[in-house]
Amino acid sequence: MPGPSNDPVDVLIIGAGASGAAVAWSLAETRMHIVCMEQGDWTKPSEYPTNFVDWEQRITGPDHIDPNVRGRETDYPIN
Repeated sequence: MPGPSNDPVDVLIIGAGASGAAVAWSLAETRMHIVCMEQGDWTKPSEYPTNFVDWEQRITGPDHIDPNVRGRETDYPIN
């Protein structure tokens, strides 16, 4: 993952969800400088829930898809 930079940015995408990721992908072949920002910590692949025997339990709590259930400090409640 690249570190901080002072390079100019042409497009800033807030959120790498379905829409943000699609826009980033569609602009990837342009000559524009694109930054996509996402909220929360970086998860190492070795920490993915499916790497653990109790993965089914993990996805019902700390790795749940719903931030209201997950409840991490970096999450925000949604309706």
